[in-house]
Amino acid sequence: MGTTESSPTQVAQRVVEVLQAYGVQYIFGVPGAKVDAMYDALADGGPRLIVCRHEQNAAFIAAAVGRLTGIPGAVLVTSGPGTANLVTGLLTASTEQDPVIALCGAASRANRLKRAQQSFHAAALLTTVTRYTGEVSDPDNVCEALSKAIRTATTEPRGAAAVVLPQDVLAASTAQTLHRPAPVPRLNAAPPEAIAEATT
Repeated sequence: MGTTESSPTQVAQRVVEVLQAYGVQYIFGVPGAKVDAMYDALADGGPRLIVCRHEQNAAFIAAAVGRLTGIPGAVLVTSGPGTANLVTGLLTASTEQDPVIALCGAASRANRLKRAQQSFHAAALLTTVTRYTGEVSDPDNVCEALSKAIRTATTEPRGAAAVVLPQDVLAASTAQTLHRPAPVPRLNAAPPEAIAEATT
């Protein structure tokens, strides 16, 4: 995976572009103010957005997509209870080795430590139920954080990965873009060591 600079684009749009580059076809989610920018970006194109009634259900559906296709199903939720409601679904995906990418909204960075706007340490919670959790604090890091999450979710042992996206980061601009996504491993593909043995 590599990144390069291009003309500035809103981070939310860049998230959509990275998901597309890795072949993510569906995003399941429940709308909320902290991720409005993502819903606006998805209205212009990208993976098919399916609005769910509950975040836990969204996670289970995304896990089913990941299990059946080998390409991560994605979930998009807001801060506070929206993120906390994912825990059971993400834990199940990790223990069952189903690739899932969770995109979790969060309060703006300026409100990170304030007792307001459903602010809490989402990354600390998500780390306990995922194989990888990253929190984007700089708009120019979003491509790298998402790529790492997708690579981790799709590398054996597969499972859930999460990226926490503060509201002000999603609304910011970045010139960084993904130019060479690492391929997602094919479903049921033989591991590299097995291929090496078969060809010697």
